[in-house]
Amino acid sequence: MGRFVIAIVVSTVIIVVFSDCATASGQGMRHISKRGDFSFQVESQGRALPTYTHRGRTYVEGRWGETYDIRVVNHTGRRVEAVVTVDGRNVVTGEIGDYRTQRGYVIPAYGSVLIDGFRKSWDQVAAFRFTDVPDAYAARMGDATDVGVIGVAVFKERRRPVTPHPKRIPNVQTPRAEEDRIGEGSGAEQRRSMKRRRSMPSAQSAPTLYDDAASDGVGQGLGTAYGTERFSPAEQTHFTRRRHRVADALLAIHYDDREGLIARGVVPRRIPNPGRYRNGPNPFPHAPMPGFAPPPPQTGRHTQ
Repeated sequence: MGRFVIAIVVSTVIIVVFSDCATASGQGMRHISKRGDFSFQVESQGRALPTYTHRGRTYVEGRWGETYDIRVVNHTGRRVEAVVTVDGRNVVTGEIGDYRTQRGYVIPAYGSVLIDGFRKSWDQVAAFRFTDVPDAYAARMGDATDVGVIGVAVFKERRRPVTPHPKRIPNVQTPRAEEDRIGEGSGAEQRRSMKRRRSMPSAQSAPTLYDDAASDGVGQGLGTAYGTERFSPAEQTHFTRRRHRVADALLAIHYDDREGLIARGVVPRRIPNPGRYRNGPNPFPHAPMPGFAPPPPQTGRHTQ
């Protein structure tokens, strides 16, 4: 088993979790930042769930009772910290998500981390499991407002040497990312923040987790339960953010059951009849077939 890191609500202290942490690779669909520095995907039984892009958001289809994991990948030569939320709840502390004050998982250069549940202790997590909204962890904790979205806030580390890039570059698929820009503070503070960002053209602007579109008005069909206990030990390490309260990237994947995705227009309402393709897909389905003499109908007498 590999090793990965979590950051808690302590100023510069992070937790290292003993779990899957491999070099960034694989063919699964990932939600990736605009610059391609960071990505994450939702996995079930070791496979990435297919993603759908609709109105600037990325969706996956969940199935009731199915457990899942969250894989976050770091494509850069520096360690990063990833603060992860499910249904608006921090997966380490269970608190309502606020990446400015909460800590998360530390991912090594060109590495990844597989997060397999809400943390219960230094040794155990409660598995992520798709369930009905009233049974979701967030709903049972008193607020189901943000059920249906998984978020990742990524922070770069301050003043650490850059790790040389591995010789073999991972083959990464890059679906459309979901991040926009936001400012922090107001008045003079906001102007100072904007001035600092202008003075650092190489730095990525602080993004926002959601687009400006209004709610789609569709009722959420699935949430994430506080599932069965899993062994996932952790320990502390030190990590200092480059910018403490401003994330370098914010990513999100929304989820729902098939009915919810259909209602939102994410997936088609009807699936083509498989019988139509019994001889394989036809590139010209409405074109007539060539006319030939058909065999006569069968009768009781046979001619030789």
